[in-house]
Amino acid sequence: MNASEITAHLRSGRLSSVEVVKAALARIGERDPEINAFTSVIGERAMARARALDAEIVRGNDPGPLAGVPFAAKNLFDVAGVTTLAGSIIE
Repeated sequence: MNASEITAHLRSGRLSSVEVVKAALARIGERDPEINAFTSVIGERAMARARALDAEIVRGNDPGPLAGVPFAAKNLFDVAGVTTLAGSIIE
């Protein structure tokens, strides 16, 4: 499912942000041991944000065009609470 489809399903209530994040985390859990693409997965933070987004949507608020769409960021960018590696073996 692409970002536009996820957004449409979230806004219509066919899916919740929590369901989307759970599916994304499950996929990471299945595939990452083989492909080793992630240096850090912040699943608890993603789930907390998903619950907050679902509450916003239920209240009728529009949290933004890509809210609820999971994404991964290369570990070159500072993210609060996550060690930024920037391709270095030094932690």
